[in-house]
Amino acid sequence: MTSCPNCGRENDDAEKICVYCGAPIDPGHVSTTRALEDTDYEEGRPQWGTARFNSRMCLIVNERDSRDRHVFDFDAIEELVLGRQDPETGQTPDIDLAVYNAAEKGVSRKHAIISRRDTALNIIDQGSPNGTFLNGQRLVAHQPRVLRDGDEVRLGHLVLRISFARL
Repeated sequence: MTSCPNCGRENDDAEKICVYCGAPIDPGHVSTTRALEDTDYEEGRPQWGTARFNSRMCLIVNERDSRDRHVFDFDAIEELVLGRQDPETGQTPDIDLAVYNAAEKGVSRKHAIISRRDTALNIIDQGSPNGTFLNGQRLVAHQPRVLRDGDEVRLGHLVLRISFARL
């Protein structure tokens, strides 16, 4: 058993993060997702954009205050992972948000997934500690929610805009 340097509780030796308080067991260890305080601060607002997504359309994901965009056409989308690169394994998600200071904003390495189901896109939180929010409403982990054109997705404190565009 290893004692957490933050809360003092005992954790299994294999644990890298305290299961009680979320602090790193070994502070010298490669950075993990920073636990944020007060991520439930926004009120939801209804969105009325289309949920229909077809072969003549592409998905555009961009950070709210950036001109950078991630563009995916219909055929390229089965499942897109949103997150940040894992420095230990070198694995990079389909949409790597590290350039937006993702770790500091509470984005997990595999934070959420966008998946295509028939003619709609769904977003699914992957049990991230800082949560995934769709238009201000916190998602239940592993439960798909339909994405619409114009939606705002927040991963921790990183806000993304979702747009559908014609090819």
